[in-house]
Amino acid sequence: MGGSLWSAGMGAMVAYFMFIFMNGNPTQHVDKLFKMMSQGMAGKESVAAFDKVYTSVDGNTQHNAYDGDVARSFYNLATEFYEYGWGDSFHFGVRTRSEPHSKCIANSQNFVATKLRVGNFDKVLDMGCGIGGPLRGVVRATGANVTGLSINEHQIMRGKEITAGLSPWMQERCHFMVQDYLAVKGLEENSYDAAFYMESSLHCEDRTKTFKEAFRLLKPGGRLVAMEYYLLPGWEPNNPEHKELMRRHLYGNGAAKTPTIEDGLKQITDAGFVIQEHFDLMAELEKVFGVDAWPWWADLQFNWAPDLLPAHPWIRTPLPHLLRVLSKIGLVPPDVPAAAELMNEGGDGLSGLGKVGAITPQYYVGAIKPL
Repeated sequence: MGGSLWSAGMGAMVAYFMFIFMNGNPTQHVDKLFKMMSQGMAGKESVAAFDKVYTSVDGNTQHNAYDGDVARSFYNLATEFYEYGWGDSFHFGVRTRSEPHSKCIANSQNFVATKLRVGNFDKVLDMGCGIGGPLRGVVRATGANVTGLSINEHQIMRGKEITAGLSPWMQERCHFMVQDYLAVKGLEENSYDAAFYMESSLHCEDRTKTFKEAFRLLKPGGRLVAMEYYLLPGWEPNNPEHKELMRRHLYGNGAAKTPTIEDGLKQITDAGFVIQEHFDLMAELEKVFGVDAWPWWADLQFNWAPDLLPAHPWIRTPLPHLLRVLSKIGLVPPDVPAAAELMNEGGDGLSGLGKVGAITPQYYVGAIKPL
């Protein structure tokens, strides 16, 4: 019985990887899945321990731990799955149906770079930088000197590793630090020209705390560009389907309670900023592309033209089951299939909310620190 189970599991995995290698997107790193299968999760993070934080979450309610600790743990579980399934830029975007995934990533990064209004060697903060995909995109577009902050040591190590393989011009302008963006230490106040958040404040319930840190570090007149997760008018808090999608999103993305647009904007002004403009970038880009628009959530939902195969339900839904078979016979650490299931919870919940018009991951807010 054990031999036949092993053979079936290995056969399924071989077929799975052959399909990905033949059809995968070049922005993805299938090798990251192999690494997790052999070494386990970064920092030996436990999914069971992470799960306890979200046991009381029901709909759009808050978990029971410190936001920074939750983000640190979550990205030990998620970072390599994100690289495997999405690429090095952990954010969404809108493109046309005929364009590759890389185009929607570029659309959002170029938008941020334009709104920052910075130039060569201007000092910029990336507040919640992940492994540096948006940071490097902003540097390429502007020449700015960007410092990325993340609470997760594995992400900072990976950001430095990727940047070390780039040109001296890029290396001179890309920097990374392990920092809690709710309490930044050791950086000079009133010294940065601009700061941006690329979907990164979703891990904070009281976002005013991190916006106050950005405010403190910016020069008078410095610019804030925040791409925010906000609830949209389509959100129905008493709708059981919406509540379950939200629960899955918060849990599967390590997120805090999601604010309304009104509450979110107040969190920014309460930090001292003056808002100059704000709108839902995802909705605006869908208007620009019209009937040819590929919505930000579409790659995670079933579709007949998959560009991101490991993110497509055809591929990601069976993955935890295949990994669980290999785990039972001792070939894969047990937290790997559990983490794969966690990623599916986040993907299904968030994309489901997007499909019903309940949430946006990129509500743009442009603000300044007064002179």
